[in-house]
Amino acid sequence: MEVIKSLVPVSDYRLLYEKNDISNELADYLLSISYTDYLSGQSDELAIELENIDGRWYGEWYPGQGDELTFQLGWLGEERRQIGVFEIVDINFQFSPSTVTITAQAVGIKNSVRTKAAHAYENMTLDKVAKQIADRQGLTLVGAIEPIALDRLTQQESDIEFLKKLADEYDYAFKIDGDKLVFHAISELSLLASVVTFKLTDISGGQIRDQIKQVPKAVEVKSHDPATKKTVIYDVKNEGMTAKDSSVSKSTTSPDTIKTTSRSSSPEVATAKAQAELAKANRERTTGNIDLMGNPSYLSGNTITLEAGGELNGDYLIHASEGTTLNGNLAVNGKIEATGDVIANGISLTTHPHSGVKQGNDDSGPPQKSF
Repeated sequence: MEVIKSLVPVSDYRLLYEKNDISNELADYLLSISYTDYLSGQSDELAIELENIDGRWYGEWYPGQGDELTFQLGWLGEERRQIGVFEIVDINFQFSPSTVTITAQAVGIKNSVRTKAAHAYENMTLDKVAKQIADRQGLTLVGAIEPIALDRLTQQESDIEFLKKLADEYDYAFKIDGDKLVFHAISELSLLASVVTFKLTDISGGQIRDQIKQVPKAVEVKSHDPATKKTVIYDVKNEGMTAKDSSVSKSTTSPDTIKTTSRSSSPEVATAKAQAELAKANRERTTGNIDLMGNPSYLSGNTITLEAGGELNGDYLIHASEGTTLNGNLAVNGKIEATGDVIANGISLTTHPHSGVKQGNDDSGPPQKSF
């Protein structure tokens, strides 16, 4: 019996309220702790469900709105890792049975970052724009950002909405985590070493979907050049799919071309946006939501490896993870996408600052190292 116990990992958590450890005080009342960790565009969340049979949560234990919670998680006997720092935003009482659920969101989302404002950015690079916004909000910029030259950007929305838009256009992960503004190329995250290897037999539920129709053969970006008053078209071909090809067409892409427009006349901007579209489309070919026995390393931005899955073998990037710990058992549901470099017009996405990018059907120059 002791041998069996040693083979089954037991989750171990610490919950701090305003930096005071309350884990032991909550132990007799705790029903579950759930967290949701997002890669981009949303605030991480924490939900704590507790018994309230004696009514103590109505009075002396009633938590304060905006009070800080710090959640750490790991395996019993091993070092815990910090999942996040959160502030209480919602207290929900249920009756028969009598419970209370305390919901908290990641700290750092201040009113100022949600307030609409007008800003103009002239002749700046993408990394400099992100740095200026981080400085304005008193945040530390974290992430690998390519210095893509932007001729002019106009902001009419809040900083958080503007950064979400930039992140989507150039395929970056963005979120505010405490005092950090995280703005990181998803292509760089996909290159990080896998944190866990798992097999099909480890998956307790969910689904993985492979769809070639998601993968375009090319992206066409159309922009207007104010200097020549002409419409310029940039065509970027998708040569990065390495999945099993069609038995009929022998193609790893659909016959479709994504057509989009760009306000910028810059070849560098147009090419960067096209490669971002290809990167997202290639990742979205193979996606899924899977249920696994929990692991504190199953967090967004980490890569996990599937073995013994045949054509599904490979690395997958976690886009969101939802973990629940209950009586020492940890279960995780993860939204995943297949990783892999994108080769567009013979050029790797991970090295894609270009020299001599030309318009029309001309070939681009060789890639340059970005850092």
